[in-house]
Amino acid sequence: MKDTDISPAVRKIVRDREERNFGWTCCIYCGYPYRVEIAHYVPRSRGGKGIPENLVCLCPHCHRHLDNGSDIEYTRSIKRRVESYLREQYPDWDKIDLGGRR
Repeated sequence: MKDTDISPAVRKIVRDREERNFGWTCCIYCGYPYRVEIAHYVPRSRGGKGIPENLVCLCPHCHRHLDNGSDIEYTRSIKRRVESYLREQYPDWDKIDLGGRR
């Protein structure tokens, strides 16, 4: 298993975290509750780790925009929300700990 992979145990941690915070598993950006995907804040393509501190639940639409959205403002808005959410969940959260190539 690579550092960027998400284990079944980590998927469960992330889904359970979102369910605790929202009452159900949903996109943390728009609230859409169907076909939720686990998304990396620091993307796999940049070496982002498959750890709860780097992962959130997003709907396919928001996930696609986070990874490679053409609407720059919308993508920035999602990224800001994801970062803010992860900081709320993990007080010592630091982007440096999430992996990634510099």
